[in-house]
Amino acid sequence: MGKGGRSDIFLFPDCKCSDITVAILRRRTSDLQGSRRSREKDMTINAASIRAQGPAYELFIGSAWTGAREGRRFDRTNPYDGSIAASFANATAADADAAIRAARGAFDTGPWPRSSARERHDLLRRVADAIRARIEDFAARMVAESGKPVSLARGEAGAAARTFDYYAGLALADEGAAIAGRVPQAMGLILPEPVGVCAFITPWNFPMLNPVCKIAPALAAGCTVVIKPSHLCPGPVAVLAEVLAEAGLPEGVFNLVTSDLERGGTVGQVLAGSDLVDKVAFTGSTTTGRAVMRAASGNNKHVALELGGKSANIVFADAPFEAAVTTAISAFCFNSGQQCSAGSRLLVQRSIHDQFVEALAQAAGRQVLGNPADAATTMGPLVNDEQFARVSRYVELGDTEGRRLCGGPTGEGYFMAPTIFAGLSNASRLAQEEIFGPVLSVIPFSDEAEAVALANDSAYGLAGGVWSRSIDTALRVARSVRTGKMFVNCYNSAGIDDMPHGGVKDSGIGREFGRQGLQEYQTVKTVQIRLDN
Repeated sequence: MGKGGRSDIFLFPDCKCSDITVAILRRRTSDLQGSRRSREKDMTINAASIRAQGPAYELFIGSAWTGAREGRRFDRTNPYDGSIAASFANATAADADAAIRAARGAFDTGPWPRSSARERHDLLRRVADAIRARIEDFAARMVAESGKPVSLARGEAGAAARTFDYYAGLALADEGAAIAGRVPQAMGLILPEPVGVCAFITPWNFPMLNPVCKIAPALAAGCTVVIKPSHLCPGPVAVLAEVLAEAGLPEGVFNLVTSDLERGGTVGQVLAGSDLVDKVAFTGSTTTGRAVMRAASGNNKHVALELGGKSANIVFADAPFEAAVTTAISAFCFNSGQQCSAGSRLLVQRSIHDQFVEALAQAAGRQVLGNPADAATTMGPLVNDEQFARVSRYVELGDTEGRRLCGGPTGEGYFMAPTIFAGLSNASRLAQEEIFGPVLSVIPFSDEAEAVALANDSAYGLAGGVWSRSIDTALRVARSVRTGKMFVNCYNSAGIDDMPHGGVKDSGIGREFGRQGLQEYQTVKTVQIRLDN
């Protein structure tokens, strides 16, 4: 699909309660007319640039690009058109160990942990500016390797730049404390220090922002880094390695190892288990997160895990109706549903349930599925055949557990239409298991107590939302739902950057973003000083 210069868009304009009408609109760039052509000219990545044989990337260890020790490579396939998006060096355990040793040497004897806050601030600012200057390069990698729509890819790269800006500022603002007046003959110092060598294992669904929300605070704190991004979209981190080197980051402070699915587990185990690593941070499935924690226990290193979710988006009868409907769609369709904090359980008060569900099914039809390089696309393909098969199996399961209102596989490549199920129990597998695709379970509730009980009836606790015109109701529910973050009359963001992100229960431990994100990469040393000797 999408070959021969074709740009396919799949629209769902007539999403009914019983079925979905799929209109496939095929158009060529030459068919765009008048103002639309000029308006979209600068908004769409050149499809030819991502269909051609992609770039080839090596490992970045110490301060140099180097091939894998065994000389092997792997290709990443574009999930939209099947072309080769890029080629990467296929690291071994020995390569991972070399990267760890480079980071260890840079931390123990190099200048970065001993640099001034101003030096770290200035370098992180340069990195932020360089990301903005190369935003199209980062976006092109995400589009080609993960199928992320270009509008989302540009937004993600912009958020990554702002994250470097934020932690540049925190590097300057970070202060310890002194205890000077507790006793006359002594004083105490409380000193934040970098935790040491940090190993990061990052996912494909947010292949730039997720690495950056680890890398930026670690560098701001004075740590050194080894990162293994997902084999499904390592390109953005490879481009970031270029940016960091050009910004003047000292030798060994940042190291990148890439590996395919077969070797990825081995490399990840080396990073998590090495006695030379002081902290490991992982984002991914809960099952793999537990394996990372077990591997990390050998030297009791610091661990941060950002894992799965099955978040409840709660709509009360007094909610702003249209805004709640529109946002409920984006809450489970954003990034084609491939996000851990998706609002994939929708709890709707019974008095408005039927009306809300009908409006929801209609709103789902406004999503535009198509070429991720096209500016009009809101949902790209799922990331690969394995993910598509997994989501398809859950859709089939949903047909046995509830009533499908719309959606399912489109029959075109890895595209999955927004899929909504009603008539489900909260105990159903569809309502309890993380699907990682655009599949929504709608569950009715009677009152506030039942809504909270249903929301908390989950092994996960990453995110959630509540919709009500009553601030008292909204805040009571937000305080009562056991989760890492809640949204009131919005979802995914209210427009406030740098709020801490993380979960409870099976959704993980630790926090990313915000001041807490910096503290994750610091230890605290206390010094007591006698003044009367």
